[in-house]
Amino acid sequence: MRKHSKFITILLSALLAVCLVQTVFVQAFATENSATPDEPTGDLRPVSMKVVKAPESVTVFHGEISDSSFWSNVVLHIVYSNGEEYDVNCDGIDSEDGIVPPIAETCGYAGRITVDYYCRDNTVNFTVDYCYASYEDGWYDNTISADYSVKQVADPHSITRLEVTKLPDMVFTKPLYTGSRADISTEEEWNEWEKSLDVNNSISNHIDGMEITFYYANGEKCSVVANSSNLKIIATVPWYALYGVENDDEYGNNLYFAVTDEGDYKFSISLNSDGRDGTVYTAKSVDNPNPAVKPTSTEDTPAKPAKPSDNISSATSDVATNDNANNNNSTNGTANNGVVATGNFATPAIITVVMLSAVAVMFVFKRKRMF
Repeated sequence: MRKHSKFITILLSALLAVCLVQTVFVQAFATENSATPDEPTGDLRPVSMKVVKAPESVTVFHGEISDSSFWSNVVLHIVYSNGEEYDVNCDGIDSEDGIVPPIAETCGYAGRITVDYYCRDNTVNFTVDYCYASYEDGWYDNTISADYSVKQVADPHSITRLEVTKLPDMVFTKPLYTGSRADISTEEEWNEWEKSLDVNNSISNHIDGMEITFYYANGEKCSVVANSSNLKIIATVPWYALYGVENDDEYGNNLYFAVTDEGDYKFSISLNSDGRDGTVYTAKSVDNPNPAVKPTSTEDTPAKPAKPSDNISSATSDVATNDNANNNNSTNGTANNGVVATGNFATPAIITVVMLSAVAVMFVFKRKRMF
């Protein structure tokens, strides 16, 4: 009896050791950075994709991301129809060809992952597209997408605002108009109002001598004195004119600004043709030849430089997929210049170890009672 018990004890110990080795082996290879997927089958395809890691903010210059390290800190989590899961680093995704998917070929087609983005309201919005099959069957049917957004931070050399630091030289004898354009309610009234305007009284079309100061995100500034030799008129009507300075600044910024008549000898300016910021200046007139240059509503000090955040956080995204696959598996959330395979293969081994351990303990207790 003791021989049989000893044999069973040895057998259980061996099984326990095998299961422990299996657990370590599976876990080690599940996080291998260069995992080799199974050979693709005819119906293999990605079923879900989402952004699991991204910086909280990104610097933008001239509408383009200027932070060269941004994409290397963005990670996608992709799940395939066969249950395989991968974390994919996005370094190089902004190139024309994008990046190679973790399973390079599905449905007999070598796919690619690309990204589009646009800036709006201090936010950069991204759409990542994984095209995994031929375009012949329709782009939307063969592409899954993931959307996410991060905070937009101005590049240190981006122009963030401007102001008038010297009024135009001209002393106006009559306002372009009085009252407010908002009082005009019909197209007929607008046409009549427009015909009544005399461009000779337009502040926006007579800005010689006006000094405009441009402020950069890092606190630097540069000033331009307007005259007929250094400005180009891009668009003009009696109550509005859009100008461009002939030479760009030292950082490659195009110096555009718009001047708008506000009536009653008043005017405003804005960057490019964008909306006015609410700051209104009073031009020189025969009744007021020396008005204050700086309105009380204008900031007294340049804006402090905006600094991009170095923090990396998980990104929440709305994921558009072809199949509503449930993905409850946990991932490590990181990728080091490559693809990381993830999954639940170790779970059965762990359960087996626990069960065998329980059997061994019960056997030992039973043996003590018998002997």
